[in-house]
Amino acid sequence: MIKCNNVQEQAQDLSAQMFERWHALLLGGDFVLGEEVTQFETWMSERCNGAHAIALNSGTDALFLALRALGIGPGDEVITCANTFVATVGAIVSAGARPVLADVGDDELISVDTLEPLLSARTKAVIPVYLRGRPVNIDAILDLCRSRGVAVIEDCAQAIGTTIDGCQVGTRGDASAFSMHPLKTLGGLGDGGVLVTTNLKIAEYARSVRNHGLENRNESVQFGINSRLDSLQAAALNIKTRYLDQWLKRRTEIAAFYDRTLCDTATGVDLGGGKPGNAYYHYVVKSTDRDRLQRYLAEQEIQTAIHYPIPIHRQRAWLSSQPQIVLPNTERLSREMLTLPCHHHLSDSDVERVVLAIKQFERLGARVAI
Repeated sequence: MIKCNNVQEQAQDLSAQMFERWHALLLGGDFVLGEEVTQFETWMSERCNGAHAIALNSGTDALFLALRALGIGPGDEVITCANTFVATVGAIVSAGARPVLADVGDDELISVDTLEPLLSARTKAVIPVYLRGRPVNIDAILDLCRSRGVAVIEDCAQAIGTTIDGCQVGTRGDASAFSMHPLKTLGGLGDGGVLVTTNLKIAEYARSVRNHGLENRNESVQFGINSRLDSLQAAALNIKTRYLDQWLKRRTEIAAFYDRTLCDTATGVDLGGGKPGNAYYHYVVKSTDRDRLQRYLAEQEIQTAIHYPIPIHRQRAWLSSQPQIVLPNTERLSREMLTLPCHHHLSDSDVERVVLAIKQFERLGARVAI
């Protein structure tokens, strides 16, 4: 089976190094917010052009604390998209604000055109999502939002390695949220996340609140939460950072092969349209006969995935608490998109098999169209 992700293989490759590092941690007892966490935060800061990096226990908490740091809560509105993991909207709801969902373009990303009509006097923030590692036109969004006094929180959960003008995304808005979930290109062996910001006040707030607002072991200066990255996860991430650029390079090579060999098929190439700086967390094509294509590929022992089959505004959590809305492009894409395998454990012959199977499917006369 050609797998759609390489979570197990990635961990197994580096297990000897991880066990050695963890053994040292077990002997030293430095389990929470220790030197390994500081080392990872330093690496992340350097990756993000010197911005503050605060390690947390999830990307969700990074979004939540960014909203809290900006004073966003009940009575406020935050605009984002519906074709993302539910955590993006969940963080808004957890902060007490009202989520407002914008439709997306054919590249699955929100833009000034889709979010501007939704801006109101109650809008306090916009959360653009770098879905699948694709660059968003963040500068245009920033220009619009800053002209209206609206904050921008970049959802970079899938965007480690995504660049704009050669720089890691996540430092142009007021704050950004990265996820280090095991499924991510740079993932731990459990949950993890990072809040990145160039704003010292936001950084100081997040650093304090992630640890109950403690000034020392016995004194709290403000009420906070428990969102500490543990040293065992940080140690695993510190090992993986050595290989990240190599892994990203392989993803780009695979994506380029797909682009070249699928461009003349009805299934077509990645919905990101070959955006410069794409980290290819997902390589997604579309087909009006998506479900049959997925079954056919499975019969050829090629695993694919659908991210995300049910847009947030069609899920029970939304329908039971928010007004019903229609997002035509989001809904159409949710029926057509399919994620192909694209990770560094794939061989050249693996990706050739994927392309060959897609072309065989189309030769069988299936109803497939761009």
